[in-house]
Amino acid sequence: MARFYRSREGEATLPDTKTQLVTLGSETAPGPLLVPAGVSKLVGIIAAAVGYQIAAGSVGIFCRLEGAGLPEGPEVIAIGAHGYNIVTGCQALIEATRIGLDIPVTPGNEILIFLEMTDVDIGQVSGGVTLIFE
Repeated sequence: MARFYRSREGEATLPDTKTQLVTLGSETAPGPLLVPAGVSKLVGIIAAAVGYQIAAGSVGIFCRLEGAGLPEGPEVIAIGAHGYNIVTGCQALIEATRIGLDIPVTPGNEILIFLEMTDVDIGQVSGGVTLIFE
């Protein structure tokens, strides 16, 4: 069975807030992320993030998936955590991680990808997410 990969990237700047990932590198308006024709499942996610610390604290980092392409409803996947007791200028990379999934999808419908950070406003978390369909 063929695999299809669809990606989006962006940054979250406020804790406990959904930030939709809507760009793709040099493509500032790639359009909706549609479930490819001929697939039935979301079989994985590849996610990477980096936190830029402008305040001491720590955050959990989540990827939230929503939209009509997910017939069983929204999914939330933990993709990392970041934190230091340093006040400014600290960065931490969460290396690209592949997480296996088994989530039914509806071909031709949209999936929205959101990046979220929890609890403390550390500054910003930037991330990239790739969905793997089969």
